[in-house]
Amino acid sequence: MKVISKIKLKNYKRFPEFEVGFSEEVNLIIGDNEAGKSSLLTAIELVISGSKSKVESLGLENLFNKRAINDFFTNGKKIESLPTLHIELFLNEQKNPNLNGKVNSDNLSCDGLQLICEPNTDELTHEIAEVLAQDDNNFPFEYYLVKFVTFAGEAYTGYRKFLKYLALDSSQINNEYATKEYIKTVYENFVEQTDRIKLRNEYRQQKVTFRDTNLKEINDQLPPVSGLLSPQLIL
Repeated sequence: MKVISKIKLKNYKRFPEFEVGFSEEVNLIIGDNEAGKSSLLTAIELVISGSKSKVESLGLENLFNKRAINDFFTNGKKIESLPTLHIELFLNEQKNPNLNGKVNSDNLSCDGLQLICEPNTDELTHEIAEVLAQDDNNFPFEYYLVKFVTFAGEAYTGYRKFLKYLALDSSQINNEYATKEYIKTVYENFVEQTDRIKLRNEYRQQKVTFRDTNLKEINDQLPPVSGLLSPQLIL
């Protein structure tokens, strides 16, 4: 069974540095309001998702530790001192060479996944320097790279997930929209991306077939509209 054995955070939300190990059984996360319980679960979800769009939708300015940003401005705004955001998921043995390696902060040979957000100083040093030269506290979030890498050093995306993960908040399933989101979440986490694409294609073809057969008699009887093509009932 695939199990997360440990998570390590660096410059993520309220955590400048944090790590915690997990049991292979049930894990309970208990804490006061704003202690970081939801942030911890979001961190796990982000790494497993392999989705840059998820990170971008949340916004790096909302994911970065505020103290790390403030310390950067206080200490002279040097490009080489720009902070990085790092989330590492250490896994039990997966018997998958694509996951195993020493590309992790512990420098241990083990299985895992990680999200790294770091400045693109290889290509955009000049542009970053221009932003930092401004008088106001303008942090160059837009010039950061978002990378998903296994401990073997291999990049991965949402099309190539190594773990299935389902996050449910039962308190939010109280209306039709929330129920649809719940169903969508379950579907996306338990059906592979390639299969979802195939199913969408087949569903579209079924709609065309239904229109051309079941709705054909009705569509043929619809009167034309002046200046327009004949209207049709479609799905």
